[in-house]
Amino acid sequence: MENHPAAIDQPMLESARVVAVEPGGVWLESEGQSGCANCRDGRGCGVSVFQRLFRLPRHQLYLPTEETLAVGDHVVIALSQRAVLIASLWLYLAPLLGLLLGALLAEAAFGREWLTALGAVGGLASSLWLVRARQQRQARSGAFFPVLHEITFRQAPSSADQRP
Repeated sequence: MENHPAAIDQPMLESARVVAVEPGGVWLESEGQSGCANCRDGRGCGVSVFQRLFRLPRHQLYLPTEETLAVGDHVVIALSQRAVLIASLWLYLAPLLGLLLGALLAEAAFGREWLTALGAVGGLASSLWLVRARQQRQARSGAFFPVLHEITFRQAPSSADQRP
C-alpha cells in the first residue's frame, strides 16, 4: 500500500438529510450508520446497540449555505480530513497531556499524593478550557464547517407550496 501525503487533504463525504431551514444555512441529520463495522457486527464496543436500546437522538449539524434547500432534501456534505484530524488531536490529546503535565508538575513541586491528584485535575481543567477557547476561535473562522458537496434528492414541493 502506498502512502500518499496528499490523501489527508481529500474531503470526507457523508450523506445527510435536511431537517430544518434557517436564513443562511440548514440543519442536517446524518444518514450514516450507527457505530463502526465491528459494532454493527456485534464485535465492537456496542455504541450502535446502546443507540438502538436507549433510542439516543441522532446528531444534527449546521451547514452554512446560500443554496435553497427544503426540509427532506438529501445532500452530500464534505469535510476536510485534515480538519477532522486536527480537531481529534485537540479534543483527545490536549486533555490527556494537560492531566499528565499537571500531575507531574504538582508531584515535582510538592511531592504529596493529594496535591499531585489536585494538580492533575487542575491540568485537565486548564487544557479543557484551552480546547474550548480554540474550538470557539475555529467556529468563528468557519474552517471546520462542512461544505455542500452535492444535492442528491430534492423533496417534491407540496400542493400547498405550488401557486396556480
